[in-house]
Amino acid sequence: MSTSLAAQLHRIAAKSTNSLDLKAQRTAHSQSLIFEPKLAATQDFDTIFQICREGFQELCLLDARFVGFGRSIFSEHSKSQERTQMTAGENGVLDRALEDFMGLIGGRLILKPALKSMEWLVRRFRVHEYNLSCLLLTFLPYHTAPMFPTLLSILPTNIPLAFKFLHPYIKSLVSPPRHTIVYSATNNIGFFTALNAHVLRMSKARFHYRALSSFWAGITTEAVAGMLDNTRSGRNSVQRQNQQDVLLRILPFLNEALTIEKAPDLKIGCYMLMTVIASKSSLEDDILVTMMEAVTAGWTQDTAKAALICLSIMAQEREALKLPKAVFKAIMTIDNLEDELLILGQQCRMDRLTLGLVLGCISQLGKKQKPRLLSFVKKMLDQSILDDSQAFIAVEAALKVAQSFDLTSKNGTELQSQLADLLARLTDSTAIGGITQRAIKRSGLDVGKLEATLQIVIRAPDPPAAESVVDDEVPDAVSKFGAECIEMAIESIPTRTAYEVSFLSHSKSYVFGSLSHAFIMSATSASNVETFTELPVLRKGLALSEPFYFTFFVRIWCGEYPVQARTAALEAVSRYFSSGESPLADVQALVPYILAALADSSTKVRRAASEVLVELGQMYKKIAGKNHTEIKIWGIEDIYGQGEETKSIKWISIEETGKILEKVLLPGLEEFVLDSDHIARSVEYALGDTPHSRQIGSKSPTADIKTSLRVAFLSFLSSHITNTPLYAVKLRLLTFLKRVDKVGTSSRTKVLLPLLHLWVSGNDNNRNQCCKTEGIDPAEMDSAIVAMVSAYDRDGIHTLQSIITGEVETTSPSIIKAASERIRTIWPMMKADLQLTCAESLLDLSLTSSSNAASQYRQNMATDTLRSVRLTTNVLVLIVDKLPSAAVNAGDKAPAVKRRRTSNGEVAAMNPYDAKELAAAIQKITFVLELIDSSKPETHPQLLQGLFHVLGELQLLKSQTASDLAYLHSLVLGSLLAVVDSFKVSDLHVLMTNFQMHQHLIHGQNGAVPKLDRAAVRVDLLVDCIRSTANPQVQKAALLLVGSLATVAPELVLHSIMPVFTFMGASVLRQGDEYSAYVIDQTIEQVVPYLVDAMKKQNRDVLSGSSELLLSFVAAFEHIPRHRRLTLFDSLIKKLGPEDFLFALLAMLADKYAVNKSVQDFAADLMARFTPEIQLLTASKYLDLVFDALRPKRTISELLLNIGAGGERSAPEVVHDLLKLLPRLLGTRRLSSGIFKRLQQDDMDAARLRDNYSSLLERTLNLTRHFQNEKQLSLICGRLLDTLLALLSTTEYIASIDKLLQSPDVELRRKILRSLEVRIQNYRAEDQASRNALLKFLPKLTAILGEPFDVLLKLAALDCIDQISEKFGKKDKTAIANAAEVVSSAQCLGNADDRLCVLALLCLASMVEVLGHSMVPVLPEALPRAFEHLQKSMKEDTENERLHNAVYSFVGALLIRVPWIMTGGYLDSILKLSHESSNADMGESCDHTRIETLHLLAKQTNVKDLFVSLDKNWSSAVTEGPQAVKEHLSVLSGAIEKQPKSIIVNNSSSLTSIFLKAFDLRRIQFSPRTDESYDDDEVEVAETAINEVAIKMIYKMNDTTFRPLFTRLLQWASTDLPKRDKKGKRLRLTSLFTFLGTFFDTLKSIVTGYATYIIEMAVDTLDSVDPKDSESVILTKSVLRTLHTAFEHDQDGKVTRSGTTEAVADSDLISEFWQSPSHFKAISGPLISQLRHASTVSTESEIIPAITELAIVADSAENHKEMNAAIMKYMRSDEVQVRLAAVKCEQSLTVRLGEEWLALLPEMLPFISELQEDDDEVVERETHRWILNIEGILGESLGLMLQ
Repeated sequence: MSTSLAAQLHRIAAKSTNSLDLKAQRTAHSQSLIFEPKLAATQDFDTIFQICREGFQELCLLDARFVGFGRSIFSEHSKSQERTQMTAGENGVLDRALEDFMGLIGGRLILKPALKSMEWLVRRFRVHEYNLSCLLLTFLPYHTAPMFPTLLSILPTNIPLAFKFLHPYIKSLVSPPRHTIVYSATNNIGFFTALNAHVLRMSKARFHYRALSSFWAGITTEAVAGMLDNTRSGRNSVQRQNQQDVLLRILPFLNEALTIEKAPDLKIGCYMLMTVIASKSSLEDDILVTMMEAVTAGWTQDTAKAALICLSIMAQEREALKLPKAVFKAIMTIDNLEDELLILGQQCRMDRLTLGLVLGCISQLGKKQKPRLLSFVKKMLDQSILDDSQAFIAVEAALKVAQSFDLTSKNGTELQSQLADLLARLTDSTAIGGITQRAIKRSGLDVGKLEATLQIVIRAPDPPAAESVVDDEVPDAVSKFGAECIEMAIESIPTRTAYEVSFLSHSKSYVFGSLSHAFIMSATSASNVETFTELPVLRKGLALSEPFYFTFFVRIWCGEYPVQARTAALEAVSRYFSSGESPLADVQALVPYILAALADSSTKVRRAASEVLVELGQMYKKIAGKNHTEIKIWGIEDIYGQGEETKSIKWISIEETGKILEKVLLPGLEEFVLDSDHIARSVEYALGDTPHSRQIGSKSPTADIKTSLRVAFLSFLSSHITNTPLYAVKLRLLTFLKRVDKVGTSSRTKVLLPLLHLWVSGNDNNRNQCCKTEGIDPAEMDSAIVAMVSAYDRDGIHTLQSIITGEVETTSPSIIKAASERIRTIWPMMKADLQLTCAESLLDLSLTSSSNAASQYRQNMATDTLRSVRLTTNVLVLIVDKLPSAAVNAGDKAPAVKRRRTSNGEVAAMNPYDAKELAAAIQKITFVLELIDSSKPETHPQLLQGLFHVLGELQLLKSQTASDLAYLHSLVLGSLLAVVDSFKVSDLHVLMTNFQMHQHLIHGQNGAVPKLDRAAVRVDLLVDCIRSTANPQVQKAALLLVGSLATVAPELVLHSIMPVFTFMGASVLRQGDEYSAYVIDQTIEQVVPYLVDAMKKQNRDVLSGSSELLLSFVAAFEHIPRHRRLTLFDSLIKKLGPEDFLFALLAMLADKYAVNKSVQDFAADLMARFTPEIQLLTASKYLDLVFDALRPKRTISELLLNIGAGGERSAPEVVHDLLKLLPRLLGTRRLSSGIFKRLQQDDMDAARLRDNYSSLLERTLNLTRHFQNEKQLSLICGRLLDTLLALLSTTEYIASIDKLLQSPDVELRRKILRSLEVRIQNYRAEDQASRNALLKFLPKLTAILGEPFDVLLKLAALDCIDQISEKFGKKDKTAIANAAEVVSSAQCLGNADDRLCVLALLCLASMVEVLGHSMVPVLPEALPRAFEHLQKSMKEDTENERLHNAVYSFVGALLIRVPWIMTGGYLDSILKLSHESSNADMGESCDHTRIETLHLLAKQTNVKDLFVSLDKNWSSAVTEGPQAVKEHLSVLSGAIEKQPKSIIVNNSSSLTSIFLKAFDLRRIQFSPRTDESYDDDEVEVAETAINEVAIKMIYKMNDTTFRPLFTRLLQWASTDLPKRDKKGKRLRLTSLFTFLGTFFDTLKSIVTGYATYIIEMAVDTLDSVDPKDSESVILTKSVLRTLHTAFEHDQDGKVTRSGTTEAVADSDLISEFWQSPSHFKAISGPLISQLRHASTVSTESEIIPAITELAIVADSAENHKEMNAAIMKYMRSDEVQVRLAAVKCEQSLTVRLGEEWLALLPEMLPFISELQEDDDEVVERETHRWILNIEGILGESLGLMLQ
């Protein structure tokens, strides 16, 4: 039961809130996050709430989610919420709010507003006690921050077990390192679970933040890794079980965390955990699959990268290669997946994941058409992500899909092409080509059938030696199925076509599809291709007569066909020309297409194209010697059909074609084959004058090509580009020409402009379909065609401009976008006039209302173009001029110039307007201003007039709308500010020079730099803008502009500046953001200096002219944020001039905010920012202003202060407030230190400073005299004078006050001395000059004491003397001694004024410490006066505690420094006065001072003199009462304790006398008793003290010394009094036996022998007891107690035969004292006889204990028998009390002596039997108890014995 109760009590104590422990409550209240405990303990909740509320409000500005807490934990009601008085439900609601707030604030915890807000939670709601876990988890992410140790310092000792790792850090207040937290998370499941739960809760509530997520992810990742490492010990089954436990701990959390939306950092952390789990644990595939699906189920674009890494790790751990279906689908949705995998592959292993994706893509290919999947497979297999074995697996899978492919299925043809392309790429790839061949061999596939099905060749080529037999072996190589398919395809081709003459015709071909299909199937074998070329439908025999034959192969090699097909087509043409059977022909039309083939991505294609070129080159060499007129140009009539396309081709001559082949193409064949980009560079070198061609110079074969040939070749290529129906060819050839701007007189743009017109005018659907058919991005095609327009071609630029504006009609947004982007690209190179024209048209389009989506798109492109290009000044001016005028809407038809000239700066009233038109106008203005703002308006000063015009228009528009048009105003004002800043004098030269150079170099302009057009500046508009707008940003921008204008053209601003400052005081000054502060600073810096300068030039009074400015700032003072005030007003005063304006500002502040302490502090801080000269000058002018306010005719004070007829206050009230501030201004330490430093220099500045000080002091003295009859003002002037006097250093101050002390003004002299006292108190040891000056000044101070001056003045002087004596006295003892004589004189110490006497005594005490023995000459005069004052201080009705204590302080100082002086009369006086003081009851302080002095008296004075004085003054002590006796004895005790034995022995006679008098205290008080006698208790207390002191004395004596004293004491008690004085004798004996009781009890057996001297006296006393006499009874009790003590300590008492108490040998010992028959018999009878007095003397406390102790020490049977017989006699007494006492005595003896006493049982039995029948029940009951005691000892019953 007790254990349970103890546990309950322990739990109650642990939860106790110490509601009754005030100290504990104060300690708890002092716990703070931002304040020191001492300061925090003094704050109340109102103060704390105000501070913390400010931080909370700043948080609300940062995040609106905090606002809701302002209605709960940050409401006014929260200040009175006490958790201990709330219900459990209320506390639960509060806990949720607090934890939500801590979760939300966690992300901003390192910000000061956050810490302030958390302070409220700690101080008011005790979250560090009630919500400790949440608080710690909120702060742990910042465990390395300086604030964390502060948090540890306020934590309770009983923190949760989950956070036990913090215990050592709480004790040391050191931040825990990261490894400690990781270790705890690893091994402390509670902490790990709490951290995860906290993160999960914060994420669900949308309170998560990066710091928490990063901290959690890092800690838990390392912790989980550690947990999994810890499971790797023990048997396999144990390891698996431990691993499962870890997974069960973390996987549920991960499952829940991954489902949370909009928490990317949390998900990334989960991925990290899953990565660790997968890599460090042996998981089954199904678990890994579940984890992978969980990753992909909730990922986002932000987490995809981290998720891929996680998936790659898990894929590495899986046994299966193929990814789960859901995972595969999710991954394939990622944009740019291929690039992401390549990038991540450089950081970690992505091979298994990539392989799984590739396998998934391949498996999908067999089901449906997915081009992206095929592209992904191609790219991944081409890269080095997969190793050889993994690539082999992927290729093998692709082969299996291809083998199972069904051509007849849906989309079979297109899928066939994709699979064929894939396998062809794999076969041709240099990286995995060999792997592909090995996979083919290993798979055992029917390769022939596969090749026939896909119409490709996938086997490795045979060695060159076997080439001759390839054709013969082909039939055997091709399967029967393949041959049949080719035959079927060829048979399906018609034998002839009636209308088609060229496959490059723009009309649709009806046979090309079947022909191309058959050719692709035939391309697997050279023989098949040969067979195909002989088909009748191709009309090979007419190949050079008509374009039909060659154009078929051109379309094949330029189309999106397999590489093998493209190569076979080129080879077929090459074989035709190499056969030697073909006639000579001019086939120049093939050259563009061969150029396109040379740019093919396939090396095989490029090689085949180069072979064609070789054949053409040989043919043209043959033609060179022939007659050209006979050779017809191939395709000249119908190459592109018989329409205009063919006719518009620009053909070149045969010679030119041959030269192009010879000079341009044939020399670079090898490079063409190796590099697909080389052909473009060669064509570029051949056509253009590029930097690279110049670098190559004459070494290039193209160097000698004539310009005419270049021009012709450019026209030739351009015409084919324009007219060819193959978009891929267009695109490639346009790429060749993109760097060729001009060739001769012909430009690229001119020759290709028809292509642009055709392209724009074409049908969008047809274009897109063609691009899609050829695998081209339409947007890429658009960009390539538009890119042919150069920056220098007007027609091309006009075309682009027309495309954008819609003049050239097109419905393709892609073309419009491409045109817009092209203009942006070439804009910097365009000429100024082109830029202007283009910008004008684009602006017109931008400012035109859009009627449909197409128009809107064009308008957007135009605006985007204008926004993205750099606009020149002329363009910007044009743009501004194009703006619509608001005045038109208003009905004002006057021109803008006239409106500006006649406007008075206010907004004119407008006529009714059209809302749509107004909205459109605002939109246009917005666009233009945004353009100007982004165009660096500072480089375009010509915009000044136009921008002011726009500002005026905005003011007009604002009057017609409900909006403030703040954005537009900000734009225009910002641009104006930039322009005006460019005119500033400091930067004007550099800026204008740069501007001229810029215009000259960039635009070819060299005009003069424009100057500021003052007529264009509209300050009235700015003022109106400032006044009328409510938007702070607009106000600030306008103010900055005003400030800048004041710098550039102050004369334009000054006449309107005062309204600006008035406005500032009412608005901007009250805002606390950084930008507002910048605006104010700039306005002050730029406007104020020019304002002051202008007024000086106009001979105006600066102060009166600026008073309105000052008034604006002063009126706004209380609204200005506190942290801005000092800097703001400092800047203002420095710009105005502190000499003239500082005093005025301070006076205005004092007048308006006199009662506000914060304003006073601010004024002092502002004053302290200036030099000492300025401060003193300001103070002088400040006093002048005060004097002016007191005059009947006021001048400047009327203007500055709220006084006079127009004011609300009277002059005395204003003066009172002004003077109240001045001491605070002059009382700063900074001012005094500054004055000290300046005066140290002793130069002209120091002299000027002294003059200023003197002037100020003079004004202050005059002011003091002026107000001497007005109490309040006089006090303020006094404080001002004190402050002023405290400014100088001590040396300077002493020099200055010497004259002032001669002044008749006593009050002034007192203030001077008080100021001097303060200086002495603040003296620093290193200031020797001040010390010397003060010591020299000491005689002047003592002179004041010696003269009959005012007492208060003497007090001030005495205080100074005391301070000087205490601090510097030892440096000049002579001066101090002289001063001591004056202090102890009748004029000072003898003065009747107690205040002066107190101070004099204290001063003398200090001097004693300094002078020591040198103080003796003064004492004969000083001590008597001191004793007189002590006597005086104790008189009734005039008690003076301070005077009393001062005397004792003086005496104490003497006892310490010169104790030998205290002898004789001095000692008597001290003791007597102390006795009197103890009886005066003057208070605790006086008692303490007196007792301390008496202690010194006991220890310091001569002991002989002291004992004599104590003996002499004992009666005085007794007379004054018990307290005096007690203190008297304490002095005696202290003296005895301090002195050695020899001294005590030598003074034994004096001590004997003292103690005899002391022991006689009882007799003196009670013989007889009077009203003045002590109470019994007081006498007993006094005797106890006397006995204790006597024992202390005895300890320092030996037997020889003490025995005479003891004998004398016995004589004193027994015989010194007359015999008739029996009462006196009994009283003395009582005192004696009281002492003897203490004596025997303290010294024990050592003094047992001294009992010999008292036996007779004790027996006489016991025999003569008078029960009726109370004093006799008291004496008897004292005797019994003494005997009891003597008996008690005799058991081991041994004394020498000589009777001494010194140590002796065993042979000298005698037997026990009381066993001696002489002693025993003498005492036993009288002692036992006292039982008869049982009714009057306490038997149980005195008689029975004494008898029992005697029986114990008298240890013999005879003695016991004698005692027993005597006791049993009283059992038959007639008195019940006597019988009862006898029985109880026998009980005591039986219990104490046991069987030894029961030896007398036979003698007792009869008496016991009688007592059993006693008439008194009490006696009978006690007898029964005695019997039980006996039976208990004997162990048997007395029943039989008693029968």
